Parts: sequence; C-alpha cells; structure tokens
Amino acid sequence: FSKALPPGTINFISGSGRTTMPPLMESGKIDSLAFIGGSGAADKLIKAHPEPHRLKLFLQLEAKNMGVYLPDLFDSDSDDAHMDRIMKETVAGTLSFNGQRCTALKLLFVPKDHAEQFSNMLAKRVE
Repeated sequence: FSKALPPGTINFISGSGRTTMPPLMESGKIDSLAFIGGSGAADKLIKAHPEPHRLKLFLQLEAKNMGVYLPDLFDSDSDDAHMDRIMKETVAGTLSFNGQRCTALKLLFVPKDHAEQFSNMLAKRVE
C-alpha cells in the first residue's frame, strides 16, 4: 500500500465490529466509513454518528470478499511470473468450489487503466 496510498489513509482496527465500531461512530471522529456487511448493521452505525449527514459512505451491503489490485501491480517492474501467480490465485479465489464457499472473491477492483489487460489475462487463465 505504501506506494499507492499516503500514510494514515487507511487505518485497520481489529476486534469485533459490535464492540469496536459503536464507540468510534459515537465519538464523531469518523469522517468516512467503508462498510461491507448487512444493511441493518450499517444503519445502526450511521445512526450512531452525531452528524450522519456529514459522513462519506462507501457501502457494499450484503456483499463481501473483494480482490483489490493496486496500480503498482501493473508497473513495468512486475514480471510475468508474478502476474501469472496473481491470475492463478484470483481464479482459485473466485472459482474454487464453483464460487460457492463463503470466502470466495465476489468483486474485483482493478484500476481503469488496466481493466482490459487484467480481464484478458484472467480470461486466458480461466480457459
């Protein structure tokens, strides 16, 4: 992440969402919320914020397990063997057990400038 995002852009908090998130939201110190989960839980978190109308929200309700591919992956420094391994892991993560396991990748986020390249490489790997 260090090449793509400035320090402090993303902060990870470990623990149960039911115990860690309510105090953070109630504090009003959260400016943005990226949430993946159920709509009921999202509603509770948003309503817990003292100024919910000021929150910047990214909600993936009822969705889960995203693959995020950062721009530096596509730099000229990335060799073919590295990209081949990424495609192998992406296919395994999405299609093993016919995609019917709870940990299967459901969404793949790829930089727009590399979407066609990524799609072609993935299609070739699936064939």
